[in-house]
Amino acid sequence: MKRVTTTLLALHTLFFPIAFAQSIPNSVEQRVRQIYSEKYPDNFSMQKTLIQDQLASYQQMQSWTSEPGVPRDIFNAIKEAYVQKYPDNYSMQKTLVKDQCESYRFLQSYTSVPGVPENTLSNLKQKYLQKYPYNFSMQKTLVQDQVKSYLELQR
Repeated sequence: MKRVTTTLLALHTLFFPIAFAQSIPNSVEQRVRQIYSEKYPDNFSMQKTLIQDQLASYQQMQSWTSEPGVPRDIFNAIKEAYVQKYPDNYSMQKTLVKDQCESYRFLQSYTSVPGVPENTLSNLKQKYLQKYPYNFSMQKTLVQDQVKSYLELQR
């Protein structure tokens, strides 16, 4: 039994990297390699690290179809915005989509603050939603800043 497990583990180790690489289109991998070989022509360790990160991020972005607590249409709009803005930087896409989803969830749960009238908080959230649609990180930052300022003015 131990020998079978060891053999399976060895086979998995041998073939998983191949399966991993095969799920990424050649054009994507070649573009990523080109970007980082040009950016870091003499730093092969940096190239390797960044290429691996970009390819892993590409795969995650391809399989990432929903996020808990974020309606699918909003998630898709967030994701598409960063795919368009950073078409060859999958790590940036992943990081920014994650941040936007976290900010969206925060704003949904940010319904009351001691010392701030509910309508004031609601109006602030609505104001920044209209000014920065689908930029929940910006909305969060501005709402929090306004709430902090409001509370300081009440002292």
